[in-house]
Amino acid sequence: MDDEHTLTGSEGSLLDRLRQSVSSMRAVPGRSTAATPLQEIKVRDAVRQLSRNRVSQVLRQLRATRGLSYDQVKEQTGISLQVLYDVEYRDRRLTLEELRLLAHCYDVGINDILGVDVDQ
Repeated sequence: MDDEHTLTGSEGSLLDRLRQSVSSMRAVPGRSTAATPLQEIKVRDAVRQLSRNRVSQVLRQLRATRGLSYDQVKEQTGISLQVLYDVEYRDRRLTLEELRLLAHCYDVGINDILGVDVDQ
C-alpha cells in the first residue's frame, strides 16, 4: 500500500509542500546548489510537522486497537485528558516522560511510536 494514500488531507498537503520545498532546492544550471536559510527552515518545519502527524496517528491507532478510552489512558499514565487529546488531534508535542508513559501504557517501544530507532 502506498503511504501517500493513507495520509489525511492536512498530511497530504504538508507532503506536497515538502516536495515543493525540496524540488525548489534542486540544482538549476547557473545557480548555486546551496539551500537558502529560508528554504532550510521550510523543509525542517515540514519534516517536523510530518513527524508530529505520524506520532499523533500512531497514538490514536494504539489507543483504539487496545480499546482504551482517554479516561483509561489517563488512569494508567497520569497524563491529563486535555494533553492526551491535544497530542492526538492538535499540534502538541510530547515530553520524553509522556512518550515513555504512553509507550508503557500501550506496551510498545518508544521506537514503535516514533517510527525511528533511537537506540542507534
